[in-house]
Amino acid sequence: MPKGKHSVVEFRNGIAVKKFKRELKLNFWKEAYFLTILQPFKFVPKLYKVCPEKLEVHMEKLDGIPIGRYIENNFDESVLEALKICRTLDRLGINKEEMTHPDKHIIIGERVWFIDFERGVVREKPANVTQFSIYLAKKLGKDDWESLKSLLRNYKRKFDEESFRKILEFFTR
Repeated sequence: MPKGKHSVVEFRNGIAVKKFKRELKLNFWKEAYFLTILQPFKFVPKLYKVCPEKLEVHMEKLDGIPIGRYIENNFDESVLEALKICRTLDRLGINKEEMTHPDKHIIIGERVWFIDFERGVVREKPANVTQFSIYLAKKLGKDDWESLKSLLRNYKRKFDEESFRKILEFFTR
């Protein structure tokens, strides 16, 4: 049974049930809120039921590999898809708050999933792309930090598709 700082996940009849600690009711509501509004994007687990009285979120059980382990053996379209999902979150104004260390928060299986939104916040200029890019560069051993910093500063300033495309190009060259 996976246990985190805020919750415990149990598996019942093929679904994942995330149970929050009583004192972390706000985290429960944030998780339920973000999973609900992100359902149409298909990069979060399918939400089955939210039980406020028990502080439980019932969702799809995912089969896959945490991105930290995945990157050790692969750098492919799935990793770039994770970066594109970060861009989607940025455009939606959702800052996930774990993109500097997403090892347990991005699962790669039949597709790419983002999990654990209980620390998410709404911001005018979220930092998912910038934080995940720094993580990715470290993980891949990219050493052109000045170029990456320049690209990320430009992205934060303009927040446009062209700036994001240049970040994608940085990781594919």
